[in-house]
Amino acid sequence: MTVIGSPEHWVDFIDDHIPDILTAVIESWRQMVQPLPGALEDHVTEALARVLKQNRTVRGLPFQIHVQSTELEPAAGEDVGRMDIAFYPPTNSEKYYFCVEAKRLNVIKTGAVRSYASEYVRFGMMRFVTGQYAKVVRNGAMIGYVGDGRVAHAIANVEQNIRNQHVELGMTPPGELLPSSIFPDDEHARETQHIRRQGLSPFRIHHLFLTKNATSN
Repeated sequence: MTVIGSPEHWVDFIDDHIPDILTAVIESWRQMVQPLPGALEDHVTEALARVLKQNRTVRGLPFQIHVQSTELEPAAGEDVGRMDIAFYPPTNSEKYYFCVEAKRLNVIKTGAVRSYASEYVRFGMMRFVTGQYAKVVRNGAMIGYVGDGRVAHAIANVEQNIRNQHVELGMTPPGELLPSSIFPDDEHARETQHIRRQGLSPFRIHHLFLTKNATSN
């Protein structure tokens, strides 16, 4: 018998709603005004969150959306990370949530393009793998804002960085961005699977590579 409010209930509850959450993220991105070329990722994420909160799919889901919310270490009460977007189910515990972490990719600066794929892996994915984020759940998500529109190029750079760090990421070699199990036909969606030393394991990260500047790859 499943007890409402038990840890197993909330973990399963979040998993059941992940397809709707990710669909709402994609829909909301399509509805957004194109960010300015030099927009910082926090500003883009805040704009995305505003659209998300008005999205019909989201408004029908039993979650509250928090932007830039802080995860605290329960024992010490210390700030261990600031999550970009977190979806909280209707429970009194703040441990259960679906976290969406966002990073910029292929950023154009003074006429040159900087990949930022290393930052995507080290300061995004790794926070899930170490248990800094989403420690008591089985899934999280990463968004890559692709500034120059070359999504395939951005994905290739991220995958190369994943392969370079697949041991630290707790991944089976060689370390791959797999097709999304939720959006198998979407070339801009991927997922990765990880064995964690802390937190529920295996852990799955859902990757959405989003752009407003569609160009040839």
